[in-house]
Amino acid sequence: MREATIYIEEDEDEFDSEEDLSLEIKRSVVEFVVKRFGLYSPGDIAKALNWKVREVNQVLKHLECAGRIKREKLGRTIIWTPVEDRHVSPMYY
Repeated sequence: MREATIYIEEDEDEFDSEEDLSLEIKRSVVEFVVKRFGLYSPGDIAKALNWKVREVNQVLKHLECAGRIKREKLGRTIIWTPVEDRHVSPMYY
């Protein structure tokens, strides 16, 4: 009798290319900054992360389309805020 050869399949990467991985990392970083520190303009985020404002705007628009953050107008300035969790309700004492 011959023993059956067992093949272990390698996990396929979730991201097809390095560019997709880079974009997902940028999304995570920008989302963390907005959720952790609150109201920021794209210029503020770009300055804090040492990125170009164009890169930050691109990532912010992706996050807005995904429903993870929202845009609000404060005077003439547009700021980005985290989307409030619907399942969390404040407790009043």
